[in-house]
Amino acid sequence: MITSTVSLAMHLIYSSFQGVRVISQVLEYVLPYTGVPFRNMSAIKDSRNINFNTKHLRKGDPLPPFNGKLRVYNMRYCPYAQRTILALNAKQIDYEVVNIDLIDKPEWLTTKSAFAKVPAIEIAEDVTIYESLVTVEYLDEVYPKRPLLPQDPLKKALDKIIVEASAPIQSLFIKILKFSDTVNEEHVAAYHKALDFIQEQLKNRGTVFLDGSEPGYADYMIWPWFEKLRAFAHDERVRLEPSKYSLLLEYIDNMLKDSAVSQYLIPLEILAKFHEAYTKKERPNYELLNECLKSF
Repeated sequence: MITSTVSLAMHLIYSSFQGVRVISQVLEYVLPYTGVPFRNMSAIKDSRNINFNTKHLRKGDPLPPFNGKLRVYNMRYCPYAQRTILALNAKQIDYEVVNIDLIDKPEWLTTKSAFAKVPAIEIAEDVTIYESLVTVEYLDEVYPKRPLLPQDPLKKALDKIIVEASAPIQSLFIKILKFSDTVNEEHVAAYHKALDFIQEQLKNRGTVFLDGSEPGYADYMIWPWFEKLRAFAHDERVRLEPSKYSLLLEYIDNMLKDSAVSQYLIPLEILAKFHEAYTKKERPNYELLNECLKSF
């Protein structure tokens, strides 16, 4: 009896510790209703106070009135929408986020994005642009401060080649997330070939980031998958071995410190739990991050 009581007590203590640990990770990266990382507050001079974590709107939810501010139709965990967010953050453009439940989509979504996908940006009432790379190139032209794409045509083309070359990384992420039993040696080989190509580009350019001393178009457009794949570090199919990918791992560490990236980071345990629903063929909980914040 005493042994059972002690075991139960230890289990409760461990469970409580785990909960506190997850919440502390959330608070380390995200302050409620701002999206600004706590640990980097003093380093980031950003007064926009953007709420990245708005409720994900679903069927039956009304379309929020357009307030004149540039708007992003987003999904908090979507790597494609993250491209647009990173560009906006890097340029310190003021904007608002309308998060979308992509399983139970609002009826009005196709009036903002013809393909009912995210991201889409609303630049004036009922004037929208969609598809991630299209939105980023538009923003880079209209907001020339802190340019992301190189001005030189050759360098611009080479950056776009890197983004194209990252396709097998994106593909393997989706397959592991949703169709893990279909992953074969060819998919894994293509993934590593893409990693080799990106690491070789870093070596040849001899810069901290692909676009120089600070991240640019190529960096931000491939980054979301490197961030998301960190939640699958236990999976040998995607693991980056330090002996082979030392330069690429250093690059990832440097990207994590970039303010445009760090203020939008999702703690790994939250990300892993969100992804777990897909691997179990369950409905993902879009409000997982908010629930952790509210439970604090």
